[in-house]
Parts: sequence; C-alpha cells; structure tokens
Amino acid sequence: MNYIFLLNYFAERKKATELELAIRDLEIRKGAKVEIHRTEYPGHAGELAADAARRYQSDAIVFACGGDGTVHEVANALAFGQTPMSVLPMGTGNDFARTVLPELYYNEPSKVIDAIENFEIRPVDLIRVDCYDELSNFLPDKSRYSVNITSFGLDTMVNAQAKEYIRKTNRNSFVRKNAYTIAILKCFIKGWDFQMKYSFELAGGKETAQGQMKFSLACICNGRYYGGGFNPSPQSLTDDGVLEVCLVEDLPRRKAIPLVGKYKKGKHLGNPLVSFYKVTSGVISSVDRNAQIHGNYDGEDFFAHQVRFEVIPDALPFAFFSI
Repeated sequence: MNYIFLLNYFAERKKATELELAIRDLEIRKGAKVEIHRTEYPGHAGELAADAARRYQSDAIVFACGGDGTVHEVANALAFGQTPMSVLPMGTGNDFARTVLPELYYNEPSKVIDAIENFEIRPVDLIRVDCYDELSNFLPDKSRYSVNITSFGLDTMVNAQAKEYIRKTNRNSFVRKNAYTIAILKCFIKGWDFQMKYSFELAGGKETAQGQMKFSLACICNGRYYGGGFNPSPQSLTDDGVLEVCLVEDLPRRKAIPLVGKYKKGKHLGNPLVSFYKVTSGVISSVDRNAQIHGNYDGEDFFAHQVRFEVIPDALPFAFFSI
C-alpha cells in the first residue's frame, strides 16, 4: 500500500511538522511507501489526489491533511473511483474529521501514523449539489459533491466571515482558534434576513415536505459537525443512504442567542423552532428571482438561485482507522 499525504499550505505549523517527522520515521522503520506533497494553491489538493488515483488506483490511501476545504477537494477528485481517502485534521474547522476519526486521532493526528496499517476501507455517501441560475440554467462550475454538510443562512454567513478574518490575519493562532466565535458575534450585531422555498423527498420515497419560510439556519447533513464544532445533526451517519436536513426558523436575537449553545452541543432536537427531516433529495430556491442564495458545501462558498441535491450512496471509498 502507498500512503499519499497532501499537506495544505495553510496547515497548522506545529501539527504539520509533527506529522512530517512521523511519516519519515515510518518510512525508515518499516520501509513504507510514502509521499508528502504540499499544496501550493486552491484546487491543488484535488489535482494531486487525481494524479495519485491515476498512478496507484486501489493501491494507495490519499490523506487530506488540512481542513474541510482540503477534504472537499480530495473527495471530489476521488469520488466514484478505486482510491480510498482519509483525513488528518490540520485546518481551522476540521469538522468532517470529528465524525470519522476517534477522539485520540482527532486531537493528535500524527498518531494515525503509528496505526497506519490498521485501517478498514468502507464506502461513504456523498451529497450531489447542483446549482441553477434565475432562468433554471444549470451551473456546472458551481455544482459539486459535498462529503460533510451543505448549509445556508446564518451558519454560511458566519463561515464566510470567519474565513475572511483568518485570511486577513495570515495565520494568527489566536484568530484561527477563535475565528468562528468572533464571526458569530459580528453577525449577531449585523443581523440577517434569509428566505427560501423548499421541497424534500423524504426517506422511504412515499412522502414529500415542502413550503416557504424565513429562516436562520438550514443545513443538509451527511456528517455531524460544521462551523468549528457545531453539531446540527448528532445522529447523522455517513453510510446509511440518507441525508438529514435541519431547518431553524427565523429568530430574533433574544431567542437565537440561547439556542446557539444548544445547537453547538447537538441538543436542539425537539425544539419547536427546529424542523428535522430524513431525506434522499430535495430542492431549495430563492424566494426573490433577483436574489441569490448564499450557500457553502464543506465550508466552500457558492451562490445560486436554485439548489437541487440528492444523496449518492457508497460513492467514495474511505479508510477508517481504529485505535
């Protein structure tokens, strides 16, 4: 087996150094076939993953060593292929890694190297996200696969603001650690006004849910976490062929603030202001033809007038590591 490590250029320096030392030690001790590639620009991780898949096919594991953006690139490059991927959390949010890694490996990703041969390859589902403009024209450059969570509303607004803080401060460790909290405070001060129409095909294939609403948060979940540890879908499984949609009604700040803490801990289920659906596909669209919806898939921003999504079962081979 070949082990390919794609290290994001923006990865946390200390963890990146520890990982490289562990990989080189593995190479010397066991003669393991390893490659370390540092990404140089957005999209590079996907290119490197596709190249590894062409060279090794099923005889390699490609590790996305970064945050959810790196995971998103690698997942899209390896979808429907033979080459499994895995993830080592070295970015800002690292949310998909919270779902697929044991806590020990999440906190100390270099320890995965000690158990590198102790893996199990199982397929995981993907969310197909297709975007359309105001005339219902398909937008291929904005249509992607999401391995974790696709969301709209306040969470997307916060995510965009957090990334802007990180970009402007150029690796400042305090800002990276607290970017989402700072962004939440700013967005609550600024306020929001989100509206959408929706139609969902419920799991089981016999019923639909549809409506129009003002909302605060909306997310389509394959994984459990996003936004630096928020837990909108505590029961989501990455391999059950079902997506979980969480919709939070439009709230005044006085009601939104107490709900945030529960939402972060995954204790918002059952709240009368929160709707929860198990679905296989659906459509979310703008109420105003002149206004786009701002969304993000795995933390990567996009804009569209209409979004059609569906679960694609068993679409991505994934290497899981046990302790």
